[in-house]
Amino acid sequence: MFGKDIYWYGVQAISLFETGELHSPDRSPVFHIVAYFFTIFGVNDDSLFYFQILTAVWLLFSLYFSRYLLKSNTDIWNVFPSVMVLVLSFLYPKQAWALGFLLLSIAIYLSKTISNPIGKWIGCGIFLILATWFHTMVGVLGLGIWILYKIPRKYNLIFFIFVLVLPHLIPDDTSGRLVVDTKTFPVFAAYSMVGIGILWDWLRLVFGKNIISLHKPMYATLSFLGLLLVLPIFHFADIQFRILISVLLIGSLFTLSNRKEGFVILLSFSLWVYTFSQSPHLFRYPYEDMWNPGEKAASISDNGLLVAHHGFCEYYHFQFRKDCLSWKPDEKAIREMPANTKIYRLVFGIRFENLRASKENDLPIFSTIIPLGEYQIVLEKDWEKYIEWLEKRNSKLLSVAKSWKNPYRTRPSFIQRKQNYGI
Repeated sequence: MFGKDIYWYGVQAISLFETGELHSPDRSPVFHIVAYFFTIFGVNDDSLFYFQILTAVWLLFSLYFSRYLLKSNTDIWNVFPSVMVLVLSFLYPKQAWALGFLLLSIAIYLSKTISNPIGKWIGCGIFLILATWFHTMVGVLGLGIWILYKIPRKYNLIFFIFVLVLPHLIPDDTSGRLVVDTKTFPVFAAYSMVGIGILWDWLRLVFGKNIISLHKPMYATLSFLGLLLVLPIFHFADIQFRILISVLLIGSLFTLSNRKEGFVILLSFSLWVYTFSQSPHLFRYPYEDMWNPGEKAASISDNGLLVAHHGFCEYYHFQFRKDCLSWKPDEKAIREMPANTKIYRLVFGIRFENLRASKENDLPIFSTIIPLGEYQIVLEKDWEKYIEWLEKRNSKLLSVAKSWKNPYRTRPSFIQRKQNYGI
């Protein structure tokens, strides 16, 4: 399977399929589409893959139909779709469905073939509402693009300075939803996340000149927005990256269809393929290595809750129907555990020998260690002692023990509200 969230869609759809309700509250209808695939093809990995394919087809259709409305049809020199279609469809399906509606909304708004202004506004509004329904962030992005489009470009410098100082004006968000990160330069973060292809696409968006003359004002807006997104404003991986790839896709609506653009897109496609071939872990988890540790963890009779990294939790819950948390256990998670059960942790990236050799006052820290290759199963209460032991020794393993591989942060309150239990 490709993608890092695809099994979450499976978890949500299984709950719909079996109980009629979502596993965790979410207004987006996209999970109903996955549940429908389950009714046709069964609850399995193939159904999830077919859903991803349908998502790519939908986004590709939306892109080309929007270009048709804008009279910017593709030709023989521009047969390669934007790589963002595949990236979004397989990594962020819910966002991809919403972007399809946003593309249509923008195309209707700017189309010269629709002469009735009332019909244009109605059509634009309907598709924007659908985009918001499928993914709220995409709807807000569409509204933001429209507002930025209406601001004369002569005020770009003032707006740029305002965004630059914005992090210092935002109060602390106690819910944990909004994280200000001014230490990471987003362009380098994007490169580390998905490789050199996105740098090429960003450069093309910001400095590209092969634009349909009729739509240069909108492209200038998107280009300026792409420039704003390199500022370290918000937590890049959570917000700016998703916005950036959305803007890159929208920008592809307004490029000319000619030999030059076809070559540029082909080069972009090649860079993305090169990254995927060299670093496939950037686009997927090694799910094939998760079955054995998942099966072992699920077979532990008193395992009331498993703590593991994000990708494993979704896979584990989908395959074995067991609760898993990709955060440090909080009071809510503990309260929802079955009676007379324990919390286990699936440790990743630390060898069995290292865990077994850890001792305090000549006594082993871990009362239970189940070796499973890259993964080891231990009791959560022992793991907490181990973290304290590493901190006292200032051990090099601390950077692994407190990383995405081994969750150490507590769920923000807004995620607690979204998650009834598990994951």
